[in-house]
Amino acid sequence: MYCYHCGLKIDEHAIEAKKSSFADITDEVNDETVVQYVCPRCGAIIHSGMSKEDAKELSRASHTQIQRGNNNAAVGMSMVAIGAILLAIAVLFYFLAKKPAHDFVLQVNCAEFYVFVILGIISVILLGIGGGFTIFGYKKKQHYSSLLKDINNKTFVQ
Repeated sequence: MYCYHCGLKIDEHAIEAKKSSFADITDEVNDETVVQYVCPRCGAIIHSGMSKEDAKELSRASHTQIQRGNNNAAVGMSMVAIGAILLAIAVLFYFLAKKPAHDFVLQVNCAEFYVFVILGIISVILLGIGGGFTIFGYKKKQHYSSLLKDINNKTFVQ
């Protein structure tokens, strides 16, 4: 189930497993009883069944989520690029730490080695986080693009 207002996907089965919505109803429960949920992100009321206006609103929210996915992917790719540049600079400092005065043996007590270690750690962190952001952004974009395609083809059922 998706929030019409913000596009957040809500797992109603997990919500019902925690606390049943039917326990709060004092009237008789039949097939026509409508169960509504409150979106945890925006506070809008979510219900099953979709009107034309709800479809338009969900379509707008899907476009927003696609843009957020693009932004996440762009941030991730920039982090990967900066991490790769810092890794290349770290490799240069690694070779600078091999001093010719000591027969090109790695010297661990010089400034070049410390710069190599620090840049190496920063680059690995940036590459990992950037890769995660990139994958997360592309998955979000793909998910909401398929949702938008279902809405446009009128095959989406809430």
